[in-house]
This record gives sequence, structure tokens and C-alpha cells, in this order.
Amino acid sequence: MLGQHPELLPTDMDQGFPLHDCSVSVKQDLIVRRIKLPATGAVFTLRPSFVMPSMIARTAEGEKALYLRQWGGPFDALAYVFGRDAMFWYRAWLAFGRPSRVGTTVKEPQQLPRDLGADEKLTRVARQQGYVPTPVGGGCLLGVSVVEAADTETLERGYGAFAKEAQGLGPAYQARSVCTDGWEATRQAWRRLFPKSTVVLCCLHSILKIQKHCAGQVRHQVLDRAWQV
Repeated sequence: MLGQHPELLPTDMDQGFPLHDCSVSVKQDLIVRRIKLPATGAVFTLRPSFVMPSMIARTAEGEKALYLRQWGGPFDALAYVFGRDAMFWYRAWLAFGRPSRVGTTVKEPQQLPRDLGADEKLTRVARQQGYVPTPVGGGCLLGVSVVEAADTETLERGYGAFAKEAQGLGPAYQARSVCTDGWEATRQAWRRLFPKSTVVLCCLHSILKIQKHCAGQVRHQVLDRAWQV
């Protein structure tokens, strides 16, 4: 695995990884091994792929219930059909959101896209209005957050999840440009997260702004030139 997929494992593993210790999982009656990297002193747990995160169950036991959950199956219904309780399935479902979206999509820091696009979708969560800040780049969806408002501070928190994950993969990462629809709070949020980046107005939204503020013959002349640019 280290030879085939080095990007999935700690960078110093090629310098050796002796066995650190063993323990027994009471939940699964399995021997759990840990390895230690002499280069850094870091210790990592080896979890078998047939066991779910936190050793809560075997993957075969949870596969069908979590498969149905993606279509909105209620946790109470999953507990009625597959056993356990609703809170068990709720926690198992939330476990899918723990991995870094950026780190899952992009494996190497040098492949992190530096030219981004960003927008928020107005939606409802539990009947309450909310916004979904979504950064994209390099043909990939790089993050999805849910926030309660569209002001600068709140959007900074929402988009900050991407910034944190990107800099976790590459500590020196800085976005070069961010294309937005022109919403001032969005622009300010990105300026706070990446002060050296250039915030670009989306071409389509610039045309829409021209249509809104120009009238008569001037409008047609300006629009013709704008589309050519």
C-alpha cells in the first residue's frame, strides 16, 4: 500500500514503521495494532477495512442501512428494520462527514487549485433559512458548508472550512484568485481568508449589473462591447 498509494499514508512512513503496541477492541473482539514512526514519534492505529470508524460495528452490518440513508430514510425506521437504536445510526451517518473533503479530493499539495470559484446557495435546513457556501476549483467540488446567514463574518466561517483543510494539506497554500458573483460579503470573506488573492467578478454577473444600471442606446453599446471582452 505504501508503494501504490503513498499519498494516503504519513509522509515519513518510508523511513520505517515498527509495531508500537496491541490492544483488544471490546466492541468487536479484535486485536488492534498501532505503529510508530521513528522519524516523528507519531503513533497511528491500524483499523481493518471491514470495521466501521470508531469500531462501532462491522461494515457488513451497517452497509444496507446507511445505503438507504442517502435517500433520507429516518433513523427511527433504520433502527426498526436493522436493529440497534436511532442514535447509533445517526452517529454512524455523521461519521461520513469527518474526513477532510479537500484531502479526500486532492492528495498532493502541489495539485491544490489556486484559481477558485465560490458561491452560496440559499436553502432551508429544518425549515430555517440557511446558506451553503461552496468553493470549487480544478473541476472539483472542494467544500460544502451550511451557515445561517450571508454576512461577512458568517461566510468567512463557512468558507473557512475549505481554507483550513487546504492549509492542512499544504500549510503554505494561498488562493491566487477567487471568482464570485459580486456579493460584497462573499468578497470580503475571501479577502480575509486569503488577503493576497485577487477577487474576480464573474463575467455573467458583470453583464447582469450592466443591464441593471444602463438604459437606452447606451445599454446596447456597452453590452455589445462587454460580451466581446
